[in-house]
Amino acid sequence: MTRPTRSGWRRSFHSALLELALTALMLFAVATTVRWLMGTLDPASGGWWNTPEGRLTAVAPLSGYTVTAVMLSPWGKVTGGHINPAITLAMWRYGRTPGRDVAPFIAGQLIGSLLGIAAGRLVWGPVFASPGVDFAVIRPAPGWSWAAVAVIEAATMFVIVAVAGIGVSSRGLGPFTPWAVGTMIAAQIVAFGTLSGGIANPAREFGPALLAGDPSLLPVYLLAPPLGALAATVAINRINARRRTGTQAPAGRVPEPTRRLA
Repeated sequence: MTRPTRSGWRRSFHSALLELALTALMLFAVATTVRWLMGTLDPASGGWWNTPEGRLTAVAPLSGYTVTAVMLSPWGKVTGGHINPAITLAMWRYGRTPGRDVAPFIAGQLIGSLLGIAAGRLVWGPVFASPGVDFAVIRPAPGWSWAAVAVIEAATMFVIVAVAGIGVSSRGLGPFTPWAVGTMIAAQIVAFGTLSGGIANPAREFGPALLAGDPSLLPVYLLAPPLGALAATVAINRINARRRTGTQAPAGRVPEPTRRLA
């Protein structure tokens, strides 16, 4: 096996910095969304708009299609626009990301998460640390155990990565993959946002949990999505392997020798 050249490591470092910047931008967008939507929630005013479920109808598409925009951006086209450690692991297992990029990408994403939330605190001031916003940290609904959160986070990531895997392995479906991923992220936020948290992205919770000083469920949000993602790659890679085997042309039969007549 050949070792990566110095230029290869330089490209990895450059791409990791792009992932850091993209993740920081995404988390700042999340911080801004939470500040102005969830942070102005006033249940006493009544109406569907002043309920967590109502506000999630706006949060979900903004969050989901922010990911789509990142994937389609010029920077996203360089790195793949992962902004999610679970996606980086999945793209490595799908053979779309070199192994040398995995650790730098994940480090960049986690650092970018911290920087994006820190920027939100700097821009939006003390209100960003108020109970209504609380650094945009994710918390499950009362009564949800860590095991239940882990199952939902792993299952949603399994579906997202499976669909992404189908897209990246198909020339016809590839251009639609960023939109499919954004739509699924929006759907899982609506479905599980007020229950398990509905993030399926370790980077989404890393910065908020640390800066809010509430890392109690952080291990679940860090580990469950990657496990779901890796399980999906196993399933999709096996399906693709069987499909390739099935479409191979059968080997020609060797003709039997002609019998000589006595």
